Amino acid sequence: MILLDQAGAGASRSALLAPSRDLHPVIEHYWIQQPLVGVIGQAWRVVPDTNPNLIFVASSKRLNGSGPKCVVVGARSHFADVSMENRVFTCGVRFYPGVLPLLTRFPASDFTDLSVPIADVFGARGTMLMDRLGGLTDASHALEVIEGFLRCHLAGPDHERLPFHARTNRVRRLAAQLDMPVRTLQSRFMQYVGLSPKRALRVDRLHRVLGNCKRRSVNWAQAAATGGFADQAHMIREFRDLLGESPTAWLNRGLPICSIQALASQASLSASGKRRSSDCGWQGR
Repeated sequence: MILLDQAGAGASRSALLAPSRDLHPVIEHYWIQQPLVGVIGQAWRVVPDTNPNLIFVASSKRLNGSGPKCVVVGARSHFADVSMENRVFTCGVRFYPGVLPLLTRFPASDFTDLSVPIADVFGARGTMLMDRLGGLTDASHALEVIEGFLRCHLAGPDHERLPFHARTNRVRRLAAQLDMPVRTLQSRFMQYVGLSPKRALRVDRLHRVLGNCKRRSVNWAQAAATGGFADQAHMIREFRDLLGESPTAWLNRGLPICSIQALASQASLSASGKRRSSDCGWQGR
C-alpha cells in the first residue's frame, strides 16, 4: 500500500483511482505517485503486503543501462528497500489477493517477494506492452494502456476469493470461519496469495496499526491494544521483524529532512549534556 510506504512520506504526492466497473472484482485500485521532493536517504522502505501489484516506473534517464520498467510484484512477506532516484512518475495496479494465478496462470507463491519483468511473465505480449509504455510521460495515459492489457488477460471466470482481511489473528479461527481444515487453508493461501495464512494475518494486522499511527505523538501501548497485539512488546517485535526497525524509527521516516536534522541535533546536544554531567560527576569523586 503506497500510502503506508516510508511511513506515509509520499502520501501527499500520491493518488488512488477506481478501476473500470468490469475490472472492479479483481482490482482494488490504480495508483499514481509523482516525483518526491526531499526523500530521506537513498532507499524508500516499502511495507509488506498481501496484495500483488503491476507497477510501471518512468525514469528521467537510464541507470546502469536500464530505462523505464514494468514489473509484476507478488505479495511481500517483509519490508523491501527500493531506489526512488530519477523517477519521473510511478503508477500501478493494486490487485486483490488471489488474482495472480488468474492473471499469470502461475501460482502466487512463484512471485512472493519478487519483482518480475513483464516480458518474463507474458513473453512477447509483455514486450509489446513495455514498448507501448516506454515512451509515455503521463501516468494517466500509462494506466489506460495497462488497463487495456489487463482487460484481455483477466477475461474469464471469477477468481477464487477468500476473506484475507478477516478480523481475526488466529489461523485456526479463520479456518473454522471458512469451514475448512487448516492444511487446506495453508495450501490455498500459498496458491492464491503467496503467503502462509499466519504471515498474511500478521501483515494485515500491521497495516491496521500503520493506518492508525501517522503522527509522532502516538500512544504505542494503546496502538498495540487496539491493533490486536498481546502487548506493546509484542508489537515492537512485529515491527522489527516485518519493517526492520522500531515503531519510532519507522515514524521518523515520514518526517521532512529538516525535521530529521533537527531531531539529530537535539539528540547530539542531549548526548553532549549527558557526557558533561557524567564528567562532572566523575571529577567530583
